[in-house]
Amino acid sequence: MMKKTSMAVRAGTVSAAALLALTACGGGDEGENGEAEGGGEDVITVAIAGEQPYSYLNDDAEPEGATIALAEEIFGEMGYTIEAELTDWDSLIPGLNADRYDAVSAGMSILPDRCAEAAFAEPEIMYTTALLVEEGNPLGVEDLNDVAEAMESGEDITLATLSSGVEADYVDALGIDAQGVGTADDGVDMVTGGRADVFALTAISLSEMASDMDGVEVTEGFVHEMDGVMQYGAGSTVFPQGSELLEEYNEHLAELKESGELLEIIGEYGFTEAEIPPAELTAEALCEGDLESLQDIED
Repeated sequence: MMKKTSMAVRAGTVSAAALLALTACGGGDEGENGEAEGGGEDVITVAIAGEQPYSYLNDDAEPEGATIALAEEIFGEMGYTIEAELTDWDSLIPGLNADRYDAVSAGMSILPDRCAEAAFAEPEIMYTTALLVEEGNPLGVEDLNDVAEAMESGEDITLATLSSGVEADYVDALGIDAQGVGTADDGVDMVTGGRADVFALTAISLSEMASDMDGVEVTEGFVHEMDGVMQYGAGSTVFPQGSELLEEYNEHLAELKESGELLEIIGEYGFTEAEIPPAELTAEALCEGDLESLQDIED
């Protein structure tokens, strides 16, 4: 692995003087096309959204997270030092297109409407689902289809999902009942408080939340299958359309996938093999939004 590059963080409300000082941390004043004048280093400014464990500011106000570590690795191999700018989620792509930064490092989902506005690297992180259950998983449910089959066979199971979460859509399609909750914390409380047997949520989020809890466990992450179609979703680093950086970035990313280093990098932040995208899953396919065409992909 490469030697870690120096990093600075910028916020939209930081004064001009502070911004100059932060730029100096990156190796000199940033010139045209990200080239740092005076320090001899090139600087890439990446936007982050403050979401754990993807990209966020730690207790020392330093940028951290799985996508930051990946960006540091790849851009470092490309010869760049990184600056990170904390940005509201809704401002990520608009800011990218306004040339306020060079890339977005936030695990952003590759979706057709976003692909119309920006260029996505190949998939870096899968979004899998998991179930929070009582320790020992006495009901023996490993995915939502197991929950549906158990309910249909007469098992008395109370299932909770975020009311606005994708898991609620999966449950509706399965034709089973679930208790809707407003926040992830509410869903966890439902299980720990004995008011629900199962809470379905993104695997990495559940693992993060339940890591120090007693009496519960999180199932292996899974890609939900609905009507014979795997509901693949993945995120990656985002560039402006026409960016000259994208092709080289993808080449380095492919090397990390092939060598297994991708898992080593993001695994430090709780991601597992289940969150590594299959080799056949491409940004082009996700941009087209035709999940049915991806159903033959093996995890």
